[in-house]
Amino acid sequence: MKKIFFIALVLAMTLWSCDKFDVSNDNPDVALNINQNPELLLTNLQRTAIREAVGGSWSEGNLMGQYGARIVFTSFDLFDWGDQGGAWNSYYNAIRDAKELEKLANENELDSYVAVSRIMQVWAFSILTDMWGDVPFSEVNQASEANYAPVYDTQQDIYNSMLEELASANTILAGSDLNAIKGDLLFDGDLAMWRKFANSLRLRLALRLSEVSPSTSSSVISEIYNNAAQNPIMSSNDDNAVQTFLAANPDAHPVTEESVYRVGSYNEYRISEHFVTMLQGLNDPRLEFFADPTANSVTLGTPEIVGMLNGVVDGPAYTYQGGDAFLSKFNIDYFYFQPNANQARLMLYSEVQFILAEAAQRGWITADAQALYEEGITANFAYWGVAMPADYLTSAGVAFDNTLETIMTQKYINLFYTDYQGFIEYKRTGFPATIEPGPDAFYDVYPSRFEYPSEEESLNNANYTEAVNRMGSDKITTKVWWEN
Repeated sequence: MKKIFFIALVLAMTLWSCDKFDVSNDNPDVALNINQNPELLLTNLQRTAIREAVGGSWSEGNLMGQYGARIVFTSFDLFDWGDQGGAWNSYYNAIRDAKELEKLANENELDSYVAVSRIMQVWAFSILTDMWGDVPFSEVNQASEANYAPVYDTQQDIYNSMLEELASANTILAGSDLNAIKGDLLFDGDLAMWRKFANSLRLRLALRLSEVSPSTSSSVISEIYNNAAQNPIMSSNDDNAVQTFLAANPDAHPVTEESVYRVGSYNEYRISEHFVTMLQGLNDPRLEFFADPTANSVTLGTPEIVGMLNGVVDGPAYTYQGGDAFLSKFNIDYFYFQPNANQARLMLYSEVQFILAEAAQRGWITADAQALYEEGITANFAYWGVAMPADYLTSAGVAFDNTLETIMTQKYINLFYTDYQGFIEYKRTGFPATIEPGPDAFYDVYPSRFEYPSEEESLNNANYTEAVNRMGSDKITTKVWWEN
């Protein structure tokens, strides 16, 4: 009798719990039918992926590209990179939303949302494959059914597909009677800007293949450049793919005082000795914008900027050059105290100019490589609001000499604080050649990628193992397919 009573009680509680769950799951303040509000998906996927890119750029990307260095907790700067599972999950969560948006848009004949979704997917996937190598792509979030163990596509196949997806998005956006889009954090619904971003991003990805498939690079870049009407690209800083944050949370820049990013954490990072040496060698006034003079030099009335050496173990790192007061922070007013001065940079017009300058230097397009190179420099100075010296373009180390190294030096400066792009381009070209492991680094060769998240090995083991065997190993020193 007691057993029957117990079963009845559990059943009653279960039914009551289900009823309570059903009722509490209806929030009158939230749109319940996403079919009528695709902009909610767009806003969410953009916010998730862009904030991840900004945070990763500050805490990891700037170190990997040796724009910045740490004075405490220096293990990452010693190449203890871990698997970066949080970034992996953030990008795939954004891609999940983008896939759902694309499905919804197709069902409701909302072509503009289809195109924008594809562009955002390619941007996120490009970071994933560039930073991990072979990754799940073709089976990610398939519309037909959930797939919790997707295959890892080869980076070569992923790149071919990404280039096709961007071309498809460009074709869609070239159509007439396109529906307006809302909830767009990047371009506020300007479809012409989205089209320029799609083709500019296609240039970036095509150039990434310069060392493994130069015929693809040449073909795609020349197709875009020689057919500007069909393939519009960024033509000024007005076309930059950037997000301007708001002045208050939750939409302030994530690495600012307003977003409750601790000032103590901000001060753990300093401009790197490598970046300072480069900019000082070029007499480049952008240095005075990027960094503050050391506290000690200001006190003495002789302000100077001093960088921190990358790859120094804790302890000696904190006392390097005399310690905290003798090392320069990144411009704390602009990058930290102002909640929305620093933008999220997905891609700048100046990068497009450097891409085309390299294409011309390689003979892939018939264009004036020097003019493109100089326009890239000029545009980047203008973007940061720094006055370019009248003789800068003809000065030592800057004057165009038709070499890839000279182009890449300026492109490297241009990619500061732009997710992992400076590091990625260094791995593609080997420039700047001055980037090297620090004195206490765990490896004497510069790493190439992140290790796969540990959850992948346990939850998707068969596909993980296949990818690792194909790439050679799951180490940060394992080269990705396109790497020089």
